[in-house]
Amino acid sequence: MADSIQERFTKLNTNLVFHSIRLYKLEANFDDEKINVSMEESKVFIDKNAYYQVIADNHVRVFQEFFFKVALQNNPDDVLIRINPVYILDFQVGGPMDDEIFKIFADSTVLVDSWPYFREIVQSTLLRMGLAPVVLPPINFNPFVNIDASASTK
Repeated sequence: MADSIQERFTKLNTNLVFHSIRLYKLEANFDDEKINVSMEESKVFIDKNAYYQVIADNHVRVFQEFFFKVALQNNPDDVLIRINPVYILDFQVGGPMDDEIFKIFADSTVLVDSWPYFREIVQSTLLRMGLAPVVLPPINFNPFVNIDASASTK
């Protein structure tokens, strides 16, 4: 009988070692003509994407992309500020990685490890641009929220 997704995720996390996080790429800009829009007229949008490479049997490299923008509330395509960092995270894992497990791993372990770096780079980049800081909240997540209940019972 095949292992449940929780069992596979637990196996992956056995002997898990977070080796490093590095900034791979950073794109940042602002619209100098529209930057004086009031905060009441603007809104912060955050999105993320992650993908992985299996480097060796127990070595996984994750590319975590974040997309931060401040845009007009009534037109999210009218972007005032954009900061898009990409991080490389290297992990030693205790079991095989596949797309199903990676979805959980990316939304839990990878997010916990990369979010503080994202928060810091948004703050420091805004300051270097001469703009007011935007306080990003800590993350709140549950990695097994979207798992089918039947997969977690035996």
